[in-house]
Amino acid sequence: MKKAILLSFLFLSPIYVTLAQHILKSDFLYNDEIHTSHYMYIRSEAKTVTDEWSTYLNKIGKVDEKKGEITVTDIKKSGLSGYLDKVVSYVTENDNFVVINTLFLDEDGRSLDIAQFDKKGLEDFFYEFYDIAYHNEEVRMAEADLEWSEDLMDIAEKDKGKAERAVEANIRAQERLGKKINQTPEELSKVIEKKDEVFQQLLRSEETEKTEELQEEVEKQEKKLVKLKDKNERDADRLDKREEEFPELTEELFKARENLEKAKQVVESKKVVLQELKANK
Repeated sequence: MKKAILLSFLFLSPIYVTLAQHILKSDFLYNDEIHTSHYMYIRSEAKTVTDEWSTYLNKIGKVDEKKGEITVTDIKKSGLSGYLDKVVSYVTENDNFVVINTLFLDEDGRSLDIAQFDKKGLEDFFYEFYDIAYHNEEVRMAEADLEWSEDLMDIAEKDKGKAERAVEANIRAQERLGKKINQTPEELSKVIEKKDEVFQQLLRSEETEKTEELQEEVEKQEKKLVKLKDKNERDADRLDKREEEFPELTEELFKARENLEKAKQVVESKKVVLQELKANK
């Protein structure tokens, strides 16, 4: 089985001073032999970069990926080197970064010497992919940002709906309580009339048994009267409370609507950013 272990204790140096920030060079253990690896760091996920890197390598030859090792054979005219016969690459994750190690081999399986490369071709090879990967990462971040903004918009939509329902419930409660309060005088009048009627019968009654029944009925009507008055007072208190709550509820509704419009504006802005990024691919 082929082994690939980065010899981190060996020297690490930039290929060129201008490329020191991204493209580095160090010794690398491959097939139990020391080779030279050209590599760079990309802030992304290993699986994502592996897929993008494999696709990118298709432009220089036939790509085969097996057990984490990406090989390129049948090398086309790549602009890298006339001595290039095979490319072996590994994508590994290191904390928040992905490392792309790449070995450029000649027909004898030896690493190419720096003098055997076309300097500009080597620069373009790595930096072109870096730009692609960076752009794709920007697109993914923009998509995540849009999704997050849409989630906030959904929350704002729910808040608006909740505020609308609260206002509607308050209005319905006011209407219901107002109707009850308006009906109370009529109900009170009926009870008073009934009480008065029974009382008059009581005054005229001369039978002891009948008198007791009428007294009980008078007391019953009196309790009904008290109950109606108490209920009317409670309904009036509830109505006052609903009326006091109404201005605050409507203010919350207007604020919720305003917040939703702002959230929609942000989402549209994020969509524009994503469209522009995709258009500039």
